[in-house]
Amino acid sequence: MNKRHSDKDTRSNYPYAVLNKALEVSAKQYGEFEVLVAKHLLPNNRTVELLEDGKLLNVIMVVTTPEWEKKTIPIRIPLRFGVLAYRLLAIHKDNQIKFESVVTIDDLKKFTVGLHRNWATWDIMTHLNFKVGSGYSYEALFGMLDKGRFDYLPRGIHEIYDELEIRKSEYPDLVVEPKIALYIPAPFYMFVSPKHPHLAVRLTTGLETMLSDGTLKAMFDKHYSQSIKKANLSERTIINIGNPLLPPETPLDRKELWLDINSYK
Repeated sequence: MNKRHSDKDTRSNYPYAVLNKALEVSAKQYGEFEVLVAKHLLPNNRTVELLEDGKLLNVIMVVTTPEWEKKTIPIRIPLRFGVLAYRLLAIHKDNQIKFESVVTIDDLKKFTVGLHRNWATWDIMTHLNFKVGSGYSYEALFGMLDKGRFDYLPRGIHEIYDELEIRKSEYPDLVVEPKIALYIPAPFYMFVSPKHPHLAVRLTTGLETMLSDGTLKAMFDKHYSQSIKKANLSERTIINIGNPLLPPETPLDRKELWLDINSYK
């Protein structure tokens, strides 16, 4: 399994917990387990190659793309119930007035978005002809935003508050834009090496068990319900960016897999 991007990167806490729980609830049927994290952070293009090979990596959790679904075994149960579809904008406080008139995609395209070159969102927004400022490090993106290299950094509603709070002493002028949210469907799955199909079967069994008995939703709410409520999406202008790269196999018909934002008020 790949390692986190930095010591300040808390995004992995929840998926690591879900992975361990899925293995735990399937232990009676499939046996004991051990989770080992890669010693070095690997870029997505290298990671997919290693997962394909199956010798050093056999499972990773990332936002889905056609490449990931083609080259590995996707377990199409969105671990975060699709919450990443909703993004808020991290901005420099001096630029807040610039976003007050933004209500459409065309309005937003007047500004430059900051994205990691290896993120699925980079592929989506470049495909849709947004002006993109690329960063090659998760941590560097916050510094680049602070220095005005781009105008906004879209972050999941479950990520942004913790991310800015953790970096408050370093970047005190970075804030959450108060009126806008973006909608970009981006399911976050487990992907398993095609060389280890037995592991995919085991993890699918574990996740389906957690889904049916409510464990997965309970874990999700424990980690993210407060941030979802704080985002106050009902009071924001939601700009539907869409995702033209969303694989057609996405299980949109399984309503139990997707978040009901209206239940968090």
